[in-house]
Amino acid sequence: MSKTPRINGRMARPYVQAKKAFTNSNNQLYAVWHTPLLYVVYSYGEHWPLFVWDGFDWYENEDRCSPTTTRHRSVTNPYAHTTKVSCEWLKTFVSTYRNNHRLMEQFQRDMGLAA
Repeated sequence: MSKTPRINGRMARPYVQAKKAFTNSNNQLYAVWHTPLLYVVYSYGEHWPLFVWDGFDWYENEDRCSPTTTRHRSVTNPYAHTTKVSCEWLKTFVSTYRNNHRLMEQFQRDMGLAA
């Protein structure tokens, strides 16, 4: 498995646009693939997703936040159409998506369909 690149946060946008995992120098801003189709950019942890790509659409956290998190949002904006939603909506979406993915993987293993 490859190591997640550590980058200067101001250089994050190209990583987000290419949907690549990264972390900034102090681990306060990072992006991960939770499933093969779920890419999430976080500020200060999983309690504050900034942007989510679900394989089809971008979603953006529209809630008010600290000046630092506002800067994180600015430098990670993918410059693509986003659907603006609340932070709670995004967290529920990510959690549900991840849980459904795990259930499907378990079902495939149980049925002998997993590779």
